[in-house]
Amino acid sequence: MGLLEDAIAAHGGMERWRAISSIEVSLRCGGIALPAKGQPSLLRSFSATVDTRRPHVELHRIGTFDASVPRPRGMATRRRWRTEDVVHFAGYALWGYLAAPFVFAEGDFAVRELPRRRLRVDFPERVPAHCRRQVFHFDADAILTRLDYTAEVFLGPLARAKNLCLEHRWIDGLLVHVRRRVTPRGLPAPTLVSIDIDELRAS
Repeated sequence: MGLLEDAIAAHGGMERWRAISSIEVSLRCGGIALPAKGQPSLLRSFSATVDTRRPHVELHRIGTFDASVPRPRGMATRRRWRTEDVVHFAGYALWGYLAAPFVFAEGDFAVRELPRRRLRVDFPERVPAHCRRQVFHFDADAILTRLDYTAEVFLGPLARAKNLCLEHRWIDGLLVHVRRRVTPRGLPAPTLVSIDIDELRAS
């Protein structure tokens, strides 16, 4: 098998992924990225329902993200984000984090295996994402350890990020990365975004 097939198996397998329709998650987010956009508390602690069949996320008591709704106009240049901006950012990011690597097997994702156990993934236009091309790093057991991207909803050098997967846990037959830290690529600090999942349930 190739790295993508190994990664899918290591994270619970395609059969298990296709058997679920949604994921309920409770999590906390920190870091400097959202405070820099004037939103220090909206995602500090929240829960969400993630649709595994399509890019759709209900952020409870905050708003609804759906891939059919375009990115809010002016989001990247707006100094202070509105709630709809935060919903778009959190929605596509959370969906992408939970859906990887399973969705990479869909026909309109372009996946190329790179040296040092990496996958270069080109996302289709139908899937909102940090950027169209991202690089995913895996360890010897094909477990995701890091992803590299440029968060296009931000401007400047801090948009070029590495997302470190620091802790994972088996939950309902899926291997989920429950602790992540996002920093500028090539730098250990500052923490742009921290993500800590407290509860998660597949249905």
